[in-house]
Amino acid sequence: MAERFELQQGTARWVLGAPYNPWEEPHFGWRVATELHDGAMNAATDAGIDGWSDDSRGLTVAGFVAELAASWRGWHGVRRWRSLDHELQLDARHDGHGHVDLGVTLRESGADFVGRHWCARTVFVLEAGEETGRLSSDLADALRH
Repeated sequence: MAERFELQQGTARWVLGAPYNPWEEPHFGWRVATELHDGAMNAATDAGIDGWSDDSRGLTVAGFVAELAASWRGWHGVRRWRSLDHELQLDARHDGHGHVDLGVTLRESGADFVGRHWCARTVFVLEAGEETGRLSSDLADALRH
């Protein structure tokens, strides 16, 4: 298991720490400390890495990114993934010309869905083939538990 995962592009950086299970019961799910930085923006929260994709298949975050990499030729619309409590959300759009816009959103951990106190978001532009595949592989390695 890797110590942490990091995606950096220009001033934008998304960091995930090593997975941990606060309940010590595998069926309750795994969590990570996560950070998002872009210019003067700095945000950090804890989030589940098991969650829901836009079609509610219950993919992990690594599974969601693996599906993006496998669909390198493109798709229509927006694909979404979120942690169960919405602290971490990903959205992906394929531009039809070989690039994927990967939006990463962090929200305050523990706040209710209506009264969230803060939200931070940045977008990474990735090459749809090799770069997205490498992201998928690195993320899967870092989140292996």
